Amino acid sequence: MTDPKFLLLFLFAAVFMHQQAANGALAPLETRKMIDEANRKGPYLGLVIPNLFEMNPLIQSQHFKPSNITIDFSVILINAGISTQILLSTFDVEGVLHYGTAANVNPSLHIGDATIPQYWAHTALWNWQRYGEGPKDELGLEKNGDYTREIGYLNFANYTISMSNCSSNLNLLNNVWYQPEEVFPVDGTPEEREHAFWIPVDPLYLQISRKLEVGSVGGPPGDEIHLRP
Repeated sequence: MTDPKFLLLFLFAAVFMHQQAANGALAPLETRKMIDEANRKGPYLGLVIPNLFEMNPLIQSQHFKPSNITIDFSVILINAGISTQILLSTFDVEGVLHYGTAANVNPSLHIGDATIPQYWAHTALWNWQRYGEGPKDELGLEKNGDYTREIGYLNFANYTISMSNCSSNLNLLNNVWYQPEEVFPVDGTPEEREHAFWIPVDPLYLQISRKLEVGSVGGPPGDEIHLRP
């Protein structure tokens, strides 16, 4: 994958909606011609980025040379999913890269560090357990395979602070159990769901990232991006 070409997906919907408002409607033939012209220059690596704040450093970098730019503003998860599907269904894309800002609890990482994970997970998919029930109690619909206690849980009482006359073992919020995503792999049985919590990063891209040199790029002094393979 030498000399990769990049296709940015950001304001796709906003751009086309603006044109529709200005011109009444965007002719399907005109749209198809634009897409065909872009695909003749492919394949691309698709970059899905949440907002302009996170996109601008890339656009302004002297190392980045996009072949074509189509934009869609995707901040929340469902927008990101829809936008990525539009990208894959419409353009000649051989891979998708997603990046953005994130918090961390690793003391060895600092503001401005760029990290590349080997696995990632969506940790906000929960089963909220009723107050009074505990780790040994079966979750609702667990026996049907809809929910599980295999991954682990968070007990809110463990994080109760500055409360008087309250047992640290009691909190009406009780427990939330982390749940895997429902996935339908392209090589799986049609219409038959599978479950996945830890999602591996593409091994080819992970191997490429391991060859990155440690250093700082872009930004004024004190505002650089520090690469950590």
